[in-house]
Order: sequence, then structure tokens, then C-alpha cells
Amino acid sequence: MARKLYAYGMDGFVTPMMKYFVTEGVLPNFARMLRRGTVNQTYPSFPVWTPTNWATLSTGAHTGTHGVTTWSVEVAPGQRINSFSGEANNAERIWNALERAGLKGVALHYPAAYPSGMRDSYAIDGFGAPGQKSTDFEIASCQAYANYQTDAAVAMGHDGSAQEGQQSVTQIPALQPATHWVNLPTSHRQPLASQIEVHARRGGDINRFQLLVIDSSGNGYDRVLICRQNDGNSRIADAAVGQWSAWAMEDFQITGQRQRAAVRFKLLELAPTGDRIKLYRSQITYTDGFTYGDDALAADLIERFGPYQEHASTIPYSSGMTDFDTALEECEYQGLWFADVANYMLYEKDCTYFTCHWHLYDYLNHIHLNNVDPICPGYDASTAEAALDLFRKAYQVGDRVLGRLYEAADAHPEHETFVGILADHGAYPDIRIANIRKFLYDQGFLVLKSGPASVAQDQDTLPDDVDWTQTRAYMKRRGFDIMINAEPGSAEFDEIERELLTALRTWVDEETGRTPVAIALPRRDAYLLGQWGDQCGDVIFAWDHGYVSGYYAQWQEIVGGGAVGAPAVYGAHHGGFLPTDNGFSSTFGTMMLSGPGIKAGYERPTEQLGYIQAVDVVPTYCHLLGIEPPAQSQGAVARDLFDGHEMVRKR
Repeated sequence: MARKLYAYGMDGFVTPMMKYFVTEGVLPNFARMLRRGTVNQTYPSFPVWTPTNWATLSTGAHTGTHGVTTWSVEVAPGQRINSFSGEANNAERIWNALERAGLKGVALHYPAAYPSGMRDSYAIDGFGAPGQKSTDFEIASCQAYANYQTDAAVAMGHDGSAQEGQQSVTQIPALQPATHWVNLPTSHRQPLASQIEVHARRGGDINRFQLLVIDSSGNGYDRVLICRQNDGNSRIADAAVGQWSAWAMEDFQITGQRQRAAVRFKLLELAPTGDRIKLYRSQITYTDGFTYGDDALAADLIERFGPYQEHASTIPYSSGMTDFDTALEECEYQGLWFADVANYMLYEKDCTYFTCHWHLYDYLNHIHLNNVDPICPGYDASTAEAALDLFRKAYQVGDRVLGRLYEAADAHPEHETFVGILADHGAYPDIRIANIRKFLYDQGFLVLKSGPASVAQDQDTLPDDVDWTQTRAYMKRRGFDIMINAEPGSAEFDEIERELLTALRTWVDEETGRTPVAIALPRRDAYLLGQWGDQCGDVIFAWDHGYVSGYYAQWQEIVGGGAVGAPAVYGAHHGGFLPTDNGFSSTFGTMMLSGPGIKAGYERPTEQLGYIQAVDVVPTYCHLLGIEPPAQSQGAVARDLFDGHEMVRKR
């Protein structure tokens, strides 16, 4: 029998939280996985970043080998490329190994899946970055429009951070009687009109649409039509209050050229009197060009499952564009679309392996995990249940996604199918915040021409601002490694290294009496954290539990100033700190698997066997499929997951 394997990626999935909701009885499919399969937390690759760990989960290689240490990769001195480009990952992927065995894989919205040397396999959007406005397959990111001033001021970053100058709700002209229109639809009141503009993200082209508001029931204005011109027959979409329109596939102008793309709208608010309206528009995504290896595949997928929505997140909610449920509806559309494509590719396109990257939980963790875990000093019991319900709803969406996979697997008994859920990492609430650049500045390692103002927040230091004649150590990028400004092997280098390691290891947070840095290692010892190769710094460090650094501005302000302290705004994060936080929140990744020969109801006893590591996932999958792992794979097969393999011994 042919074998099929789902490795459905759910970024930021927190296994302990899932188990909590299972005990409530609201996640029947995850309950099935717990009963019939194996559910394990996995030890992520360090640093615990999204691009780093999805690279590990496609290669089986450690960070030092695949080289994706952070959000960009230095390919030549002063030349960096985005870590979500396939060229950033310097190791072979599992689909390359499949092809050597005469099999095919598919990677959907998977970080750095393209280019990656695929021949017969499929990459569907092989960039897969979680950030808004990051894809090449987009006319414009999502937007809300209102004819009144809203509280929402700016759009948010992929983790909920503010991005200056980007309006999240655009104010449009007040609704006025629809004069100079033709072919007006039936309305119990005088139709009203306004206009919205769609600014192409690249190229600056402006695509204008006319809004026509009607009273379809005689109970007040209740419906909006989106039209190309002042002509009721040029309608591309329409929606009632609280409802989504159907998808519209239209021609848009971008970079001066015509591009076919898909869009839909949700009418969030419309006063029966017609004096207030708020309309949400989805991301406008290309209807072609997002698949590789099969030019006709994009059209085939859209015809079967609807348009591809590349970016779906909590950003519309956190920025004030929409309510939470509307944002979650978009995430569910995307998650189920991924599941439908998985089923189609495995059972109708003769693929053996499917993987994807669905980012819902990471978005939600960043902005609300601190609200539900009492470990966070900013926890408020009076608001905790409301925040917890947001997670409950999100995990129920994930449960429906898993159910869609199980339905297809159950319907194809002619195959041996393994259903798996995979997560790169979880998250943990902030307790303290640290600013490593300010620490280096205060300790005299980093000297800046502009003085201390440049290190008030832990952001990238501009090379032109560094006084290179006096600087002894510096950071190239936000992260976890420090460069020494001296010739390696010289007495000067060794002296700076000793002083720097001592300073990091003895740095004390005076308010807590704790040391913010848990581990500080010279490059020669960095193997302990999986670091080596051309991306490795001179000194590598990891923050202690509860300390975080290197995120966006709203999470960088330290109460009272200084290099370490309480954050002005609490959140939850993952990154360059010890990845073993575990409680109701967890920084561990996830590996769930059910299918023939997989132990039922099994979870590895970590006190006896240790954790399954992220590098072990690909070798384990390859073992299941009977193929050799990728060339640079360095992990081991997690044999204890299989029936008949008992690895725990008594002395």
C-alpha cells in the first residue's frame, strides 16, 4: 500500500493549551489524536525564530548547518537576503529526498520552499513569510474603510506591533444620494453612494471602486454593492450587514500593468439611517503565479477551493480594522483551504508528503498569551477568561482543520495515511525585558557617534553610527550573537572575548537579583546551542527564562530606562532565550502523529528519554516513508513513537 503523510504546520501551537481545551470537550479531533496517536512537545532549534525552525523542520539539520539563524542571512560581506527565500537555507529539504526515491512532495506557504531544487514536487507560494505586505502575489494588503473617524490609527506588524504611517482604517467620503448613476437596483430608500480606493502596494497604482448602499427590506439601509463604475450593472460584490460578499476575481492595475486578482468584502457596520458605514476588504491576491512546477495548478486550485488568501492573521483585529471573529474567519478560510489542497495533492495529484505553514497561533500568542497565563506580571484575572476564549475559538478552528484531514484519510483506506500536526515553537509571556545594545554601550564595548540615544531601544545599530576606532564589540543584527572588533586569534581579540564573556555572565538585574543571560559562549563552544558555520558570531548568548529582547518598539520600552527592567507593554514571545519554558504556556514545538504502526495514546517520557528535537522530525518522517533523509540531515529517528519499540529501561 502506498503511504501518505500530512505534516500540517501550525506556527506557535501550544500543546499544553490544546490539552486544556480537550479536557473541556471542545476539541474532538485533537482528542482523537491524543487517543489514537502520539502527541509530543519538541525541543526547537536555537534561536527559536520562525524561519530558523521551519528550516530545521524541512531539512533535519541544525541551525549551524542550514544557516538560517535569524530573519535574514548574510551571503556575502554586507549582503543579506531574506530568510524566507529558498536561497537562504543551505541544506537539502525533505522533498529533494522524496524525489530521489521517485516520490513527490508539496509545500504550501512554507518558509523558503522556493527555490529549493524541486523538480517534480510542488511549491505553492514558496516564500511563506508571516509579515503583512511581504508577498509578491499581492495587489494590496487588507484594509477597512469607514465614513467616520475611528480609534484605529495604524496597522500592525505580524506580531501585533505598530507600523508607523500605515492607516488601518481609511476614512472615506460621507454617504450621499446616488446621483449620476445608471441601472440602480431596487431600494426602498434613495440609494446612497461613496467611494473607496485601493492603492497597489508596489507601483502606486490606484484602483477605485464605487459603493452603493441600498435598503433591500424596507427596514433601513442594510446592503452595500461594490461597483466598478456608477452603474449598478458593474457590481463586483455585495454584502449585507455582518456578512461576507462572494469572492470577486477582477483585473487590477499594479506597476502599470493589468493583473487578475481576487478580493472579498465584509460589511461590518451600516446604520439603518445611512449615516455610518464600515467596510472591511480582504487582502487582494493574485489568481496566478503563486505555484511552481505546474503552471495550471493555481487555476485548478482556485476553481476547486476558491481563491488563495496568502495572508490571514489577527492583525485586522489587533489594529482595529475588524472584530476578532472576522479576523478568525479569514484564518479559518485559509486553514481549511490549506487542508483541502493537502487532500487534493495527496490523493488526486499523487503526492506522498504534504506540509504547510499556517501562522494563526503565533499571531495570537504575541498579543494575548500574557493575558491568560498568571506567570506574567501583567496578568489580570478580571480579563483572563475573555482572552482565554479567543484562544479557545482559535483552537477550535485548528480542530476543524485537523478534522478535514482525518475525513480525507478515513475516506482513502487504500492508502496507509499518517496524519500529523507540526509546530516550530510556542511562546512564553514576558516577565522582564533586556536591551543588549544598551548593555554593550554602558559597558564600554560599543561606542556610538550619536551617543546613548541610539540604544534607547534594542534596534539594529546603523554601521555609520558606530565609532569603529573605539568599539570593541557590536551586534550586526537583532539576535543572539555578538561580533568582536579585532582580528581573530590576536591577543586583543582574546582579551575582548574574556571581558565580554565575564560581563555577560555576571550581569545582574538589580531589581530581581537574577542574571538576564543564562548562557554566554565563545564561538568555539557555540556547538552547545547548535551554532557554527558562516553565520555564527564570535560570542553567542541565550537569555534566561522570562527575559526577552529584540522585538518591535512597543515591546522594547523599559520602565525607568536602563538595560533591563519591566516592559512598558507586556506580550509573549519566543526567540533567543532558553527554549524550555513549559507550563500553561510553552516555548516547545509540537509533533503529533497518528497512523498505522504509530503508538496510540503515547507521549514520550522526557524525564527518561529527553525531548524529540526539531532535527529528529524529518528523519522520522523519512523512516516512515522508507526513504533516505536529506543529505545534510543530522537528527535521529524517534523510534519510540512506533509500535514494538520500547526504549525505556529500568535499572
